[in-house]
Amino acid sequence: MSAPEKAGDYEIIQSVRLGGRVMLLGYNPQDKEATYMTCYQQFNLLGERIYPQAVASESYLEVMQVFLNRVQEQQKVAEAFRASRNVPIEMLGTEHCRQRGEEESLEGKLVIISPSSLAAEYRTADCQLGFAVGGFGCTAGARGRAVYFQELYSGERCRWDTTDILGIADLNKLPDWAKEKLKEHERTQPKKEKGGHER
Repeated sequence: MSAPEKAGDYEIIQSVRLGGRVMLLGYNPQDKEATYMTCYQQFNLLGERIYPQAVASESYLEVMQVFLNRVQEQQKVAEAFRASRNVPIEMLGTEHCRQRGEEESLEGKLVIISPSSLAAEYRTADCQLGFAVGGFGCTAGARGRAVYFQELYSGERCRWDTTDILGIADLNKLPDWAKEKLKEHERTQPKKEKGGHER
């Protein structure tokens, strides 16, 4: 049986990931004055877990109220994010991918992020679709894992592991909004003359 997850001296009894943040509720029966605690969980530049904005009390209901308020705030963040996208809510699966060549690189290809790699509120096509713009994980059979990703919808960039990539998108099976975004992207790319000089 694995040991319970902890934040400092507190055993985590509730964890919610929502709107890009993780909120924790902890319990430490040894501390009679601060038995219950709620905080956020994030990572510092060294990749270590840190627990900012901790609030602790002997009162479960007091701490639970802070925890619930934070969850509600993040629910509003997630709701606002979805409203700002203004595209149909749909999820892409393996049926939206084409077969990848045995030695084919992902670099420069439109790829689909696996839904299981995304938080539940971001498991939608607009968050899944983007270009693999570099990283050692782009090469077939490489030991490297990093795939640098540029989201098709927003142009925002982030890093994924190669195991997070569901596959290369089949351009014929994209949602209509994605096909339009792809045309917009192609129009904004610099055109090259023969010899490689930009026009």
